[in-house]
Amino acid sequence: MSPPGGIATLPAMSEPAPPAAESPLDPEQRLAAEAEADSVLVLAGPGTGKTTTLVGRYVHLLEQGAAPARIFVSTFTARAAEELRGRIGARLETRGGDFDAERFRRMPIGTLHGMALRLLQRHPPPGCPRFRVFDEQACSRVIARHRLYLGDDVRKPTDVFGAYKDRLMSPAAALAEAKVRNDATLVEAAEAYGRYQRALAEEGGFDFGDLIMELVRGLEEDEAYRARIAGFFDHLLIDEYQDINPAQERMLRLLRSEGARLWAVGDDDQCLYAWRSADPAFILGFETAWPDPALFRLSRNYRSSATIVNAAGALIGANRRRHAKDQVPHSASRLALTIAGLDDDEDEADYVLRVVKGLSGRGMPWNEMAVLYRAGHVGSRIQIRLAEAGIPLVVRGAGEFWQLGPVRLTAGLARLLSNPQDMDARAMLGHGKRVDKLLQQAPEKIDADVPWPALCRQVGRLVSATARPPGEEGLQWRDLAFTAADLAAECGTVAAFIALMEEQRRSLRRAESGGDAVVLSTIHGAKGLEWSAVVVAGCEADLMPHESSPDLEEERRLMYVAATRAKRWLVLSFAAERRKAVAPSPYIAEMLSGLDEDQIRYHDPQSRARLHAGPPQPVKADGPLRLRPELKVSSGMRKGRAPSKRTRF
Repeated sequence: MSPPGGIATLPAMSEPAPPAAESPLDPEQRLAAEAEADSVLVLAGPGTGKTTTLVGRYVHLLEQGAAPARIFVSTFTARAAEELRGRIGARLETRGGDFDAERFRRMPIGTLHGMALRLLQRHPPPGCPRFRVFDEQACSRVIARHRLYLGDDVRKPTDVFGAYKDRLMSPAAALAEAKVRNDATLVEAAEAYGRYQRALAEEGGFDFGDLIMELVRGLEEDEAYRARIAGFFDHLLIDEYQDINPAQERMLRLLRSEGARLWAVGDDDQCLYAWRSADPAFILGFETAWPDPALFRLSRNYRSSATIVNAAGALIGANRRRHAKDQVPHSASRLALTIAGLDDDEDEADYVLRVVKGLSGRGMPWNEMAVLYRAGHVGSRIQIRLAEAGIPLVVRGAGEFWQLGPVRLTAGLARLLSNPQDMDARAMLGHGKRVDKLLQQAPEKIDADVPWPALCRQVGRLVSATARPPGEEGLQWRDLAFTAADLAAECGTVAAFIALMEEQRRSLRRAESGGDAVVLSTIHGAKGLEWSAVVVAGCEADLMPHESSPDLEEERRLMYVAATRAKRWLVLSFAAERRKAVAPSPYIAEMLSGLDEDQIRYHDPQSRARLHAGPPQPVKADGPLRLRPELKVSSGMRKGRAPSKRTRF
C-alpha cells in the first residue's frame, strides 16, 4: 500500500553513505587537497565532499610541515567553524602523536569577521579606537534610541548599513553615490548611515561590518602594519568562496601580501547572497584575479540519488554565467521525483501534511524531512496546518510565522482594535514610523464595531497597503498580511485567535527543545543542509523565478539549491491558485527534461494536466484583491472538514 501524499514506493531506509570525515579521499578530492599552486580554487557541487576535502587539505599541510598557527581557515558561519574544528580534530586524533586538543582549540579557524576581530584585539592598527563589539540586538537598540528608522520603515536599517560596509563604503561615499544617482531614498539611507556611525562611535561600539572595514583600513594605510599582519599566515583556506563580498575579498588580498597561499572551495551554482553584496564574479574570475591559479572540480555526488542529481543538473545547465561542470551520482537509485499540482495553498498544506505523516509511518524520523520555499508566505499555511496536526516543527529562514513583520502588525492591530486594553497586542505592534502611521489611519479606515472576521478583513487591507516596500519584498509583505488576516478571520472570535497563536507557539517551542522535528525553511535558510526527504513548495511561475527578481540566474540557483538538499525523496508542489490563477514554475519542466519517464511520478492525473497546460488566462479584476472568494469551495470542505468562516476584501 502506498503511503499518503503521492509517494508511490519507499525503498529500504539505506543508501550508499558518503565518505565520513575519517575516510580516505577519493581521487579528485586528493588531487585538490594536495594541490601545489599558489592560488587554488576547488569547485565542489552539492554532496561532493567539500568539507571532507577541506579537512584533507588541512591535514596535508600539517604533514608537509606547516605550523597550525600559520594556517587560517575561514567558514561562512561560526557554527560551521565549530563543526569544521571538530572534524579536523577528529582526523588529527586518529593520526596519533602528541595531539593537544586544548592548543588546537586556539588555532585560527573561524569566520572572516571573527578573524578580523581577533587581529584587531591582539594587534590593533594605528588609529584604531578602543571598542566593544555590538551584536545585532545592541545595534538595534542604538537605532531605536536615535530613531534611525528609514522612511518606509520596512528595510531593516542594520541590513542597509551592513550592505554599505560589505562594499567598504564610508557614510561620505554612500552619500556621494546617492546624490550622483539623484535618489531621495538612497540619500535618506546614506544620511541615516552617517548618524548611525556617529552614534556607534559615541558609545565605543563596532558592529560586525566595522570589524573588516577597520582591519582593511589599517592594512591599506600602514605598510609596516600590513607586512606584520600578513606575515602571520602561510596558508589561507576559504570555505564557501562563492559568497564572499567586496570587503572580504579585499581583506584576503591584503592578507596575502606577504606571500600566503590561497586555497578556496565553493560552488558558483550556489551563490545566493547578492542581497548581502556577495558577487559570483569573484569565483567566476578567480583564475584571472589571483597569481599562479589552479582549478579543480569535484564531480561525484555522495548525497543525492541519481534522479535528483540528473534533474538538478538539467536545471542548472540552463545558466550561462557559470563554470562548466557535471556531477556523477554515487547512488544509482532512480526513485521517482514527485510532481504535485494542487488546487490552492490550503490543498498544498493538506498534501504536505499527508506526505510527512506517510513518511513518518514508514519509519523516517521527523528531522530527516524538510519543506522548503522561495517566499515566507508560502510556508505560512503549511506551518499552520502541520502545527494544528501536532507535527513537531522547527522554522528556519523567514522565522516563526507570527513574528514576521506584516503578520505581527496584522494580528496585533486586529487584537488592539477589538480590545484597546490588550497590552500584549500593543507590544506586538512595536514602534516605528509604520506603526505610528497605522495607528493614525486606523480610526479613519477601520470600523472596530463590526464582527471579528470583518475587522480582520479591514486590518489586512490597511496593513497590506501601508508603507509597503517596492518589488519582491512588497509582494511578500502583501501576501503575508492577507494570510494573517485570513487565518485570524477563520477563528471566528478574537479569543479563539489568541488561543490559536499561543498553541502554535508552544508547539514550536516543544519541537525546538525536543530536537526531532520537521524543518520548514526558506531556501536561503536551508543552504548547506540536507535531509532524506524534501518538499519544495510554491513551485509557481511568479515565485520561481520570483516575478520581481532582476536576476533570473540567481533564481535558478535557488531552485537548484532547494532540490539538492534532498538525499532520496524530492517532491515539487505547486498550486493552481494562490490568491490568483498561476502557472507552474518553468524550472519544473527544465528538471524533468533530464529524467526518463520512470523517474517521474505525478501525484494524480490532474497534476500532469496542470503541469502541461498553458498559462492561465488573465482575469480582469473588478475590485480590490480578495483574501479568498466567499463562494469558493475550500479544500477543507472537499476533505470533509467543517467549512471555515471566510472573508474577502
